[in-house]
Amino acid sequence: MPEQKQYKRIVPSYIKDFKCIGGKCEDTCCAGWSIEVDAGTYDKYKKVEHAELKNRFSQDIVDCKQKATKACAAQIKLKDNRCAFLSQDGWCDIYSGLGESYLSHTCGLYPRTLNRIHNTMEYSMTFSCPEAARQILLQEKPITFSLSEKLFNESTISADVDLNIENPKEWQDYFFIIRDKAIGLLQNRNFYLEERLTHVEGLMLGITELALKGKTKQIPGFVQKYTGENFKGEREVDAGILIERMYFLQQDMELPSERYAECLDQVLEGLGLTKETATLQQAYKTYLKGERSCYKDFLEQKGHILENYLVNYIYERCIPLDGATPIESYEWMLLYYTLIKVHLIGMGLATPAGRKVIKEEQAIKLIQSFTKTYDHNDGYLSYFTD
Repeated sequence: MPEQKQYKRIVPSYIKDFKCIGGKCEDTCCAGWSIEVDAGTYDKYKKVEHAELKNRFSQDIVDCKQKATKACAAQIKLKDNRCAFLSQDGWCDIYSGLGESYLSHTCGLYPRTLNRIHNTMEYSMTFSCPEAARQILLQEKPITFSLSEKLFNESTISADVDLNIENPKEWQDYFFIIRDKAIGLLQNRNFYLEERLTHVEGLMLGITELALKGKTKQIPGFVQKYTGENFKGEREVDAGILIERMYFLQQDMELPSERYAECLDQVLEGLGLTKETATLQQAYKTYLKGERSCYKDFLEQKGHILENYLVNYIYERCIPLDGATPIESYEWMLLYYTLIKVHLIGMGLATPAGRKVIKEEQAIKLIQSFTKTYDHNDGYLSYFTD
């Protein structure tokens, strides 16, 4: 990245309040993943004089050798599915012993993420961290975005995209106005959340049709005038199929996240699939009842949680640039939303005796562990798409 280039920096309203809570965290970011060490940090580890850590570096860090890159020169070993440098109290021994400057780019950045889109650096956070999920999802006011100074190391970039903003030729070159409109539609609380989703569908479909007809120059005008109010929606994900796949997923695969496994157990219990006499048809009928009762109540009382989920999904993933067309990008988002919806309904129905409700803490646990499971291993998501 050229040092002399000047970038705008955009931050969402939730990011400045985030702080790692260490040993108080319900999960650990060091569990189940490969932990990469960049070349610069690895060189620093080789020169450390701290006696204990020097010995541990030699034992618990593996050189990538011929496969080494600047971003991944070595990897930290996992012990009992936890980083070898994670203390019993849930804190990083490298951070405690040497300071933040000795964290690898990966460890220093997470759960923050960074995208470069044209001349803009966009800061965000991922839901796979419980505290980050709380910071993002529990904001009752709509998420806002503003200009900022540089907040942290910008060496690790998730998405790195060049666009022809000055002389747009492809639909992708209108990314910023498309995304701004999509976020605005999702934050229009005059409409029920699922109505807002169909409004985004109409936006993405209209842009796709213009692009396929070679009428990309008409995209700005279409986006500016579009309200979505007359679009009824054409796409949906079959929740019955998702329930079936979730049932067999639990039977067939070992899940890396204990928290997600607990959520999935609760979902199947709520849908009645833990009973020997249960059928998938009965489970789907139970789901539909839950959609009309506890899920409807949840959207009315805590709809901002799923609004914030979708807004951050669009922002962090650079929607619609993650699809071959804008409507394909929308279809992926709809799959994620429907999966979360099915999970939440099942969990709400599993509530002990009394009125069936989806609790705020259930939503946080589900979205965090769901993200950690599906976003960091394509094999689990492919279970629902093959």
